Amino acid sequence: MANFQQTVTQGFEKIRAIFKPVVRIGIDITSDTIVIVELRRVKGTVVLRQVILGNTPWNSVQEGEITDPTALADTIQALLVDNEIESRRAISAVAGQSTIVRPVRFPAMPDSELKEVISYEAERYIPFAIEDVNLAYDRVGEIEEDGALKHEIILVAAQKTLVNTLVEALKGAEIQLDALDVASFAIVRTIADTDQCRDEMTTALVHIQGWTTDINILVSGVPRFTRSIPIGFAYLLDLLINSMGVDEETARKLLDEVDVDPQGGFDMSPEAEQAAESIRPALGELTGEISRSLDFYLAQGSDPIDRVVLSGRGGNIRGIERYLASRVAMPVEPINPFHHIEFDEAEFPPDILLPQGPTLATAIGLAIRGALGE
Repeated sequence: MANFQQTVTQGFEKIRAIFKPVVRIGIDITSDTIVIVELRRVKGTVVLRQVILGNTPWNSVQEGEITDPTALADTIQALLVDNEIESRRAISAVAGQSTIVRPVRFPAMPDSELKEVISYEAERYIPFAIEDVNLAYDRVGEIEEDGALKHEIILVAAQKTLVNTLVEALKGAEIQLDALDVASFAIVRTIADTDQCRDEMTTALVHIQGWTTDINILVSGVPRFTRSIPIGFAYLLDLLINSMGVDEETARKLLDEVDVDPQGGFDMSPEAEQAAESIRPALGELTGEISRSLDFYLAQGSDPIDRVVLSGRGGNIRGIERYLASRVAMPVEPINPFHHIEFDEAEFPPDILLPQGPTLATAIGLAIRGALGE
């Protein structure tokens, strides 16, 4: 009798496993921040179930490579357990100078031939040895050029050291990595078909996260120009730690308190005032590089940029949008990644959740992909 009951129980468990939806969480890991987002698809609507923010163990992620997978894995696993997230399947992302995104064009040809041609031609567009990168591409359209039809291709290359160490860290956290995305692509997923990124519109997405700031100029949602600048949120943290002699936790708190816009009128403590003064030269260098990048793009005879959209942990620095707008002379605003999802305002108060949009954007975009089964 006991064996019969056990057999029946196991049978029901198998049936439940078949019909139980697969939940893929979005995990955004950078040098400074870990963001985990869980979304569920409910009757055609994508619903927010969980948001977790944690600090990346300092120095465990350096310049696009995970240097301490064990510390990172332990931190991620603790975040999942402490917040009672059951799913151990995830989609994550890569970004920064170890990831290259290039819009290129090839003569029109069948997909089977295109794949072979790209494998031979990719090295012309990638500043790394081909054997050292994972290569992917997507055909986004066709265009007539010099009287000939050509494929418009988005070529992506990520250094294998970055990908391998990310996989190792997630495996150490007992997470199965189902897919790896590019951070900027995940972010675009959150604002597609909105006033921040729609057809016939040019958007400059400025992603300030980790050790870099990635610029992606999108025309009708398709990348047309990319550049990575080696100044990001982790760079600013490191600057405060060294210039003010504070620890990592204090540096994070100070960056939450500063207002980098001199005309912002926000009352700061003496320590926050000192922190603002300490990072302004680096911000001046960063915004100068952003401005030059946008000018370079426009100098190619491209359509005017409709707006600049800020994402990443650095996009949450108080006054950063006003500071940048005064230097690029065009509209600058923080990203709103909540257009395509719903949430319970009692569980996620809007006055707390919505301002965190820039920090959450990548993980939300990854989780949307997971919820939609893409």
